[in-house]
Amino acid sequence: MGVRYEIRSAGLIPVSTMTPSGLVQVTSADARKSMAPVVEVLTPQEFCELGVEEFSDPEALRTLEESESNFADIYSKFIIGSFAVPSKDAVELDTFGFYMDRQKLVLIDSDHTAQDVLDHIAQGGAIRDMTTAHCLYVFMKELLREDLDHLGRVEDEMEDLEEGLMEERVSVPIAKVMRYRRMAMRFVSYYQQLATMAAMLSDDENKMMTREEARRFDHMENLADRLAARAETLREYSLQLHELHQAHLDLKQNSTMQVLTIATVLFAPLTLVTGWFGMNLADMPGLGFDGMWMLLLALFFVCTGALLLFFWKRKWL
Repeated sequence: MGVRYEIRSAGLIPVSTMTPSGLVQVTSADARKSMAPVVEVLTPQEFCELGVEEFSDPEALRTLEESESNFADIYSKFIIGSFAVPSKDAVELDTFGFYMDRQKLVLIDSDHTAQDVLDHIAQGGAIRDMTTAHCLYVFMKELLREDLDHLGRVEDEMEDLEEGLMEERVSVPIAKVMRYRRMAMRFVSYYQQLATMAAMLSDDENKMMTREEARRFDHMENLADRLAARAETLREYSLQLHELHQAHLDLKQNSTMQVLTIATVLFAPLTLVTGWFGMNLADMPGLGFDGMWMLLLALFFVCTGALLLFFWKRKWL
């Protein structure tokens, strides 16, 4: 499955006017003998076959590939870490690891996520100062390329949902509201982890990169922080939607209870009369009067009318 790109730049190797620059896909043999830095997408097993002394256990590399967090561990001669990129609905995570030294950047991925991102970078044409560190920076920036627009679309959806709840023209299940909350929380965590990773790379405590390369990760940290702040705003917005949804449910429940209470009160006079005259007493007053049923019926309508008028003036109907 391995895919390999040679990093061609006028500042690194001699290139003619007919030789493309940037990321150029090459064969495995060409990548092995290349004098230029190389970017590769490999499975854990293929990465072990490279012969990197510190990484010879495929299972350990698979654990790195499947890690559900974004981090970087910086060693004296190389950097290794992991990416966990949430899908746009934040239901699934695309996870893969990476290894970087001055000569190669290896993305350890059994799927096609990393390859798709590199393909898009390669199609973008020449990029200045294409080193492995700069390629990692461009790769991280590419991961966030459409995120700001996506968060904007999510915010628009939440605003439409809020308007529907306020106007009571839509019935929204609580699961939909909670989905926005979980999505925002996952993206907040994702961006915060990327910001922490970029800060560690920017510090470059082992001086693996040039000062210019390390400074680029400051920009990545700022970008991730801004996206984290935007996602945090959506998380707070989702909490407001949850409270609004709960208030909407409480109002519906109160309205139902109000209808039941009014119905109970309206039939209370009739219930009293039937209970009174339903008692088994031989000398109940009024039993001998032939027009008693008409009197009681009239009394019931008068009481019901008075209660309806009272409820109407109180705007309970």
